[in-house]
Amino acid sequence: MAGKRRLSERLHRTRWLVPVVAVALAALSAGLGQVAQARILAQPDHAITFLVDDGLPHGITQETVDAAAKGRALSYEPFTILVVERELTWRESQHGEFPRGVDVMLSVGIDEDDPDLVLPDVPRASVAKLASNDDGKPNYAAASDIRETYLNNLTQGLGPSAVVGAAMTAASRAFDGGTRSPVFWVSIAALPLLLALLMTVLWARHLSRERRRKRIFSHARLELARVVLELDLLEAQVQIADAELGRSSRGRARTVATEVRKRLHADWSAVRDESLRLAHEEQVLTREILDPRASVHERGAPEKPLELSRFAARAAALRRRADALVAASSLRVGHGTGGTALGQIALPTTLAIDDILTHRGLISDGEVETLSRQRGDLLALVREADTAFGSESGPEVVVRHADLLARWRQAEARLVATLTKVERRLKKRAGSAQAARVAAGPGEERVRARVRLATGGKTETLDELRASLDLAHRRTRPPVHHAERVLMLIEAIEEAKSGTPPTPLPAKRVDTLAPDFVPLAVIGFPVIIALIAGFLATSAREAGDATYGRPLVGDRPLAALELVGDPALLPPYADPTYGERHPANIETLSVDFVREAMASIAKRSDAALLPEDLELVVALLPMDDYLTVRPHESSERRVQFDYFEVIDVYARIKSEVASAYPDTIDPVTGEVSEGHAILPLWVRDDGSYGVGLPLTGTLSTGTKSRLGAYHFVATEPPLYNQPGSDSLVPAGWLVASRLADLGREMEYNNLRLAGVSPTALYWTVALATWTGVQALAMIAWSLLQIVRRDAGSRRARAQLRALRERLNALALGLDLSRLDAIAVLGNADGHRGQAAEADQQLYETVLFTAWREVQALEGLPRREQRGPEWRARVERMSAVIDSLTAREASVTERALTFIRSYS
Repeated sequence: MAGKRRLSERLHRTRWLVPVVAVALAALSAGLGQVAQARILAQPDHAITFLVDDGLPHGITQETVDAAAKGRALSYEPFTILVVERELTWRESQHGEFPRGVDVMLSVGIDEDDPDLVLPDVPRASVAKLASNDDGKPNYAAASDIRETYLNNLTQGLGPSAVVGAAMTAASRAFDGGTRSPVFWVSIAALPLLLALLMTVLWARHLSRERRRKRIFSHARLELARVVLELDLLEAQVQIADAELGRSSRGRARTVATEVRKRLHADWSAVRDESLRLAHEEQVLTREILDPRASVHERGAPEKPLELSRFAARAAALRRRADALVAASSLRVGHGTGGTALGQIALPTTLAIDDILTHRGLISDGEVETLSRQRGDLLALVREADTAFGSESGPEVVVRHADLLARWRQAEARLVATLTKVERRLKKRAGSAQAARVAAGPGEERVRARVRLATGGKTETLDELRASLDLAHRRTRPPVHHAERVLMLIEAIEEAKSGTPPTPLPAKRVDTLAPDFVPLAVIGFPVIIALIAGFLATSAREAGDATYGRPLVGDRPLAALELVGDPALLPPYADPTYGERHPANIETLSVDFVREAMASIAKRSDAALLPEDLELVVALLPMDDYLTVRPHESSERRVQFDYFEVIDVYARIKSEVASAYPDTIDPVTGEVSEGHAILPLWVRDDGSYGVGLPLTGTLSTGTKSRLGAYHFVATEPPLYNQPGSDSLVPAGWLVASRLADLGREMEYNNLRLAGVSPTALYWTVALATWTGVQALAMIAWSLLQIVRRDAGSRRARAQLRALRERLNALALGLDLSRLDAIAVLGNADGHRGQAAEADQQLYETVLFTAWREVQALEGLPRREQRGPEWRARVERMSAVIDSLTAREASVTERALTFIRSYS
């Protein structure tokens, strides 16, 4: 207990941390939002530093590399790259041991003895900070991408820019400054805010539940306090009753008085002991609910944690028991409140019998007569207890009250016997299915509702009062239970007759202290949405990084087309009849023909136009004058060049193009300018021709670039228009087809790694989505509850106004009601009107109780006129007034019938 108390005190002291943490999380989210914005919108602004050795091939010098890098060799983090031709040493490639100040090393040399261009020569590139790790996989992957980028650019005719492209790939691999995925950063920034929102909602709901617990505890404490404060008065009443009973000194009066005194003292001791136990439990609950520092008397501390609902129920039961003891002591010694106590016991039974008597079709005339007479017997005893004794006291009165209670027990026993007979008969008529349903039906709840109705919502059980008066049935239950079972059978029979489906049993009552929001939530709908969101985010990330299957969006037609070389080199079609139906071969090398051909290719396939403006120069080149041509190893339609010879001949081609179109070549780097391209059109002496790899000014960059990636396009071109072959393809179509491939490669260019693992992205997005959906679900649920509560409160207030009007009508007709019930119907009463007078008195008591309750409900502040407890009180009052109205209508109708019978 001490450990639990310390834990409770610690939680109570630190509960203020929840809103503080929520605010801190919101502030953290704002900070992360700034970081996320900076990350997402960041652009590389650090220039890459190049250190270039002397004597490198392909025009790679310090000056040309710096010129090629100017304005585009930028990185998110600064670094220096050393460019050499030799192969890197083991320490350099595997351990990153570079010269001081160098972060990346790149060798531009190619081993001519092993020119494997499919698998990049990884030992010729290395990143220091990746190579210094124990795991060499990151450095191997980065080195592979760097060398592949260099070779791609070299294959498409670039030299200094090939080094720049390799450096930019190194920047994206190792100096990218972390991920800039909007999905990832938005999730990271939103997660603390969503957590703060969730904590705020949970905290608000916790405060609401705590206020509810405090209200329940306050009401229970008030009940207990009233009993404790009245203990002295209650003891005095018991002593007075004891003194009165002590005067019975002989005969039967003495025997009766002794039994009554024992019961009163036993009840008094039970009330006192229970009040002491509850007072101690109140201290414990006060420390748990209100003040952890509250002192508690440790003697007799409960071993198990206390339940507030059980404490409240016991406090209410103690209050009822104390009231029952007062009523019992008054009734036993002949004080004037005895009739009120018996009236409380009788009223639920008489109301239930009234409901039974309305079903004359199922209740026989004999049963109606018997039940009516036995109901009158009870009411007559109520009237007798209230009026027959006056101010008398003494042993005789004690005996007469004992006889009265004995007669009451006999009257209830007769009533139980009659109701049992009616029940058995109705069970046979209803059948086994309906009888079984009634047996499992909500009998106890109906009885509690009947007692609440009879007492104006003051209590839901009279067990304590019956026990104090020694009226508890030892073998059978009180008559009201049997009456409710009869009513249930009647309802089942009527439902079977009408063919309506059986009324469903009421749901099990939920503990009022249980949370009213249980999101399917935590393991249901939000989890499913979170998992789907994580999957979609990962799929989108993979689709963004994919190099195949992405839809192409290029929509720029070819900007210009020029020819370099002798047009006479391009032969006519091998089949002269082909030229009769189509333009001459040389005429297809025009910008209009190529544009139309590209549009046709894009329309018939998944290709597209170019992603940017491009000016093309088609170089007509006699193949055997430029290169050493070898037959292809596996295809008769292809020829084969030496890769290094092709790379060397690029300089000659660019020089010839520069002499005709100077803007096509950059004068500083000697490379194709950006926005331009050169397409070699190789022509053989036999009239066949084919296109090579385009030489572009666009850098091939990124980890999965396809631009310049396929060296065999440059070294193994297919040939068309061969003598004796049916491969008659116009040169313009070859150019258009090659440009369509170039557009695809340009769109797939410059792809970067996401910078975050798929697993991290998946769970980040999933967690943020789950938190957000959970918070939104709880907010939506809370708002719905507020709207429903307000709507229910408005309906209840309107209902309360209508109840007031109905009470006014009943109060205005009270005099007429007395005339009908007593003067008219009392004359027909076999008990000289006593039953009618008791019935009317009980009616007026309930009417007065309902009046006070409606007045109390109307007088509550508006902030208290809400919530399920308040609405339940209004509903109870509505049921009470419905019952009063029905009773008044029944009395009026019976009185009119009686008057007409004598008219």
